[in-house]
Amino acid sequence: MSNLTLKATIAPNNVKPFESRVVISSRGILSSHVEYLAKYRNKSKSWRNQSCNAVVKFLDYSEAYDHKFRNPRLMFEAFAETLIDGTILEDGSDPTHLWWEPLQPATANAIIKHITKFSDFIYSKTKDERHLLNPDVHATRSEFLLSLAAYHHRKNNSLLAHTFDDQAALEKAKRNKLVKLHHTIKQKDVKATEEDVIIDLITNGFWRTKNRNDLTNLNIKNVLISMLISYGGLRVSEPFHIFISDIYDDPTDDSQCFINIQHPALGEAPEYWRKHNGNKNATRDAYLRKKYGLRPRTELLNTFGAGWKSRHITSFNVYLFPSTAARWFKMLVDLYIREQRVTSPTHPHPYLFSDENGKPATIKQYTAARQKALRKLGYDPSKYAGNNPHGGRHFFGSTLKAKGVNAIHIKEAMHHSSIKSQETYVEAELKKEMRAEMLKLESKGVESVSMQKSSDAQDFFNDISSLSFE
Repeated sequence: MSNLTLKATIAPNNVKPFESRVVISSRGILSSHVEYLAKYRNKSKSWRNQSCNAVVKFLDYSEAYDHKFRNPRLMFEAFAETLIDGTILEDGSDPTHLWWEPLQPATANAIIKHITKFSDFIYSKTKDERHLLNPDVHATRSEFLLSLAAYHHRKNNSLLAHTFDDQAALEKAKRNKLVKLHHTIKQKDVKATEEDVIIDLITNGFWRTKNRNDLTNLNIKNVLISMLISYGGLRVSEPFHIFISDIYDDPTDDSQCFINIQHPALGEAPEYWRKHNGNKNATRDAYLRKKYGLRPRTELLNTFGAGWKSRHITSFNVYLFPSTAARWFKMLVDLYIREQRVTSPTHPHPYLFSDENGKPATIKQYTAARQKALRKLGYDPSKYAGNNPHGGRHFFGSTLKAKGVNAIHIKEAMHHSSIKSQETYVEAELKKEMRAEMLKLESKGVESVSMQKSSDAQDFFNDISSLSFE
């Protein structure tokens, strides 16, 4: 097939240009999809890539079955089923020459949704019903009831229930799409990394040599990122958006630090920059472009790119838990900035983490180092063993739940969604509750919930505690 995707710069009229993959069909650039991407340019890079890949897959299918369907809707219905069945016959042959393996229902549904949304967009522009591949139809009684039940379940479990529109939900429940999504089986919870594995990784995994008498032999950057994931609950992409200026001394405890992560583009520029004339309301996007000639990492398609999943959150605080981890993080980050962070006059940037050449550190570099460290320590680094970065984030959430932290506060600590109406209360109460929890644990003689189960860990952090930070 001659359909594919290529990197390109899209420059819509009166809108800032942005990088994205675009669809190249046998007739050239698919301009309608470029226009579609421009409309949804604020979607994540991952979303745009998935849309492009879905369109390419549908184009390949339509060429393989050219003129074999009476109309495009029948072809789309068959396409939706083929995603699940694959195109390879029992005897191993494939008359379509697509050689598609069967997809999981969730993956197939994502493709169906992308094609449906693109088709709806074209119809909104042309009003030509031939382009409407998946039109609305009247819902059956059971579909109507299931839709309403799902809506009320979401509403009853939302902190923003007062913003839900019951009448709109009722009208939506009366309609359904012609091509239905495939039934999916709810996946089991993501496996969390075991605490002993996290301790071993952080204390033993990132030494460059066997000589542990000198902390210059420790890759502190990788230790800090691992701590942010497992003891701060960050997604693997989020540490790579932190500026040095995002870390402050905690005014209530100088042995800890305050970390605030801003949206890579829409977040506030650093305070010192906003104090300059004309920069009062500057965003991170404007700051990066004006001071460094850089673009937000969410816009980059190369290895320096980093995603941002929390689309409706413009900033959030990192709550390192337990307090022992927060204190160790403060000591390590001070040492890292002073002794190990590499700067380069040819590659200046504000990010906390740099690579050995002074460029911004990348997710690829960290994940490769993490996998190598885990294998060296004798662990399987895969997600199936719970040892990928997301397993570390899940460990954080599980730990808070096990310690009895309020569900609302866990939601804030994990930054799953924005709680604007209760923001001030939640942030103050969250920190108060976590500290109260630590005091309760320490009063029972359990000062160190984590990281001190092995003599190696204790010796290592004792070495750090004895350092002079003058």
